[in-house]
Amino acid sequence: MDIYKALKREKKHLKRFYIMMIILEITIPLAVYLTGLTTFFYVSYLLFMEILIAIAILNKANYSRLKFFYSNNKLKINSGLLSKENLIFCDKVVLVHTENMEENMEIILITSVNFKNNSLKLIGNNFLKKYFLVSKEYMKIKEVNPESLYYYQIIKRGGLKKYMILDTIYRNCVKAEYTEEGIQNIKIARGQTLV
Repeated sequence: MDIYKALKREKKHLKRFYIMMIILEITIPLAVYLTGLTTFFYVSYLLFMEILIAIAILNKANYSRLKFFYSNNKLKINSGLLSKENLIFCDKVVLVHTENMEENMEIILITSVNFKNNSLKLIGNNFLKKYFLVSKEYMKIKEVNPESLYYYQIIKRGGLKKYMILDTIYRNCVKAEYTEEGIQNIKIARGQTLV
């Protein structure tokens, strides 16, 4: 499947999900009111259901939101509803790796500068144990510059929109190295490989 068709399909499914949840949000209280079942049990159960539906809507909106903007060697990323905008300098990205595919893909960016970005974390042993394939490439980079500190950021939210940001990273982060898994997902993002 072409990634652009998959993005359109994902938007259509999200729109359908929101419409169905809003219809449920309206019809369930209306049904309770019209039937006249306004006892404490029914009202409390209705309130509980309404809260669960609202949580489901917020969770889906939080997971599917990913906005990014590239300008003057700066990539601004905003993923999630309540997250702050993160700034990444593209010429300071040294390694790009992806885990998994499609909606579950995680983009791992390793950079040498931590500037105006609270979501960049210093690379430690826990990170290297969790992402074994990244640790091999990281050790190669660390051999060249042993005194440098490196930071990482993982982009988990955004659904299939992560393929678009991966393509933007590939076009603009020219000094970065890419792992084999990252290259495979870049081919999918550019339409060279079909999912």
